[in-house]
Amino acid sequence: MNNESYDQQEEDKPLLQRLRGSVFPVKPTDTTSVKLLKDSAFYLFAVMALLVTLLLGGAIMFVL
Repeated sequence: MNNESYDQQEEDKPLLQRLRGSVFPVKPTDTTSVKLLKDSAFYLFAVMALLVTLLLGGAIMFVL
């Protein structure tokens, strides 16, 4: 079956770029400061999610 909503260009992007585009999409009309804030918010969110994952994994390994 041919799925019309399937976007090959979107599928070729790396996972981090796809997440970046879906969480805080940057519009062409955004100013430089807004783009900078959106980029920094996304990377801060990614780092915090990574740290929480590592801390939970470490706590589970410590208990076991």
